[in-house]
Amino acid sequence: MSFQEFLHGLYEFLHFVCVYYATILGFCALMSVIVIGIIMLLRSTLLSKSIFGKAALWALMIPCLFCGKLHFYVETKLGVKLFYWWYALCVKWQIISLIYILIGISLAIWLIIRRRKLHRLVRKLDDYKEDMSKFSIKVIDGDVSSFCTGCIRPVIVISNRLEKTQIQTVIKHEETHIMLGHLWIQLLWEAIRILLWPNVFLHIGERYLKRDLEDVCDAVTMQRNDIGAIEYGEVLLDNAKRLSGIRGIYGAKSGLSFSWDDNYKVLKKRLRRITEHRKYNRRLIAAGMFLSIVLVISMIVGIKNVSYARYNPMDISGIYSEEKMEILAYDRDESIVTYDDEFIFIDCTELKRRCPEILNEEKDIYFTVGGYYKFPGMGGGSDIGWVSAKTIADNDGVIKIEKYSGIDFWTGIIKWM
Repeated sequence: MSFQEFLHGLYEFLHFVCVYYATILGFCALMSVIVIGIIMLLRSTLLSKSIFGKAALWALMIPCLFCGKLHFYVETKLGVKLFYWWYALCVKWQIISLIYILIGISLAIWLIIRRRKLHRLVRKLDDYKEDMSKFSIKVIDGDVSSFCTGCIRPVIVISNRLEKTQIQTVIKHEETHIMLGHLWIQLLWEAIRILLWPNVFLHIGERYLKRDLEDVCDAVTMQRNDIGAIEYGEVLLDNAKRLSGIRGIYGAKSGLSFSWDDNYKVLKKRLRRITEHRKYNRRLIAAGMFLSIVLVISMIVGIKNVSYARYNPMDISGIYSEEKMEILAYDRDESIVTYDDEFIFIDCTELKRRCPEILNEEKDIYFTVGGYYKFPGMGGGSDIGWVSAKTIADNDGVIKIEKYSGIDFWTGIIKWM
């Protein structure tokens, strides 16, 4: 393979990858609009009183990431009507696919930079002198909401303006965020926002997700540490008053804060839920979490069962004219073309009956067999063979031609993506 051929193959590979992933991620984004609508509806109606139920609802977004290759989009009238336009748009105007990928990459870079700036800031902070947690605690100067950040090496950051009586409550709150995996949930949500960025409701929904996580954290912190609702609410209210109108530090939204910059109405509802807190049954919550995980996994398995596989064999052969540079016919029932591992077999009589114009051809006739598709209309890797039109015209039986593999380095990678 020459360097020029390598570059051409790389260009074709990147071109296919761009259109393919923009298409399936676009389908996922469209489906996520429906799902987040269901989440917002349920959290404000049936589950409005259930702190843990509202938080669990957000897990329904995970199966959306596996909805890119559903049969539904191209095999049903409703699917074609609702979703097929996106596929047609990506294939016809391939610049749209490039824009989709580039905006997703840009959003990812911005979120990564925001996290890195925050982590660099945190590393420069002084350690808290007292040993009050198994996690690292840093102290920041100024009126800043305490927060936690860092999925792998979690760090709790507290303000030096906190009163001594409040520090332990705030630290316990941030510890709960870490132990419940809320930082990982936040990271996963950012990944979903990147992949499905056209769905603006995902970006808006981050605020509602954080509210639900804060409610869960409040409930667990109070029960786990035996903190009274009045005492806990006073700490929250005092911090909210102190931080009113003060702009937070850049990148803090990548973490989870004890008293973050939400509006007064939301804070009032949060305080009401704190004052109305009743002890929950831990076993019941654990069972609910287990059932939620099972439900999500079952949904993913079900979605995969009604989706196109990673690659699907093409049970069709193509007959092409070199002279006209067009397709002469497709053979779907192997009445014209059959093949084995080494050769392609052509029934000349049947071919001339189906394509009588082939008798007027002067150049070679090409045959493609096998291959794969990842989504209807997106694939390749067909093996190829060719023979002169004169040979076909002079024969009335079955002729055998050599078969050449259509799987090269790049198509092999695409096949297993």
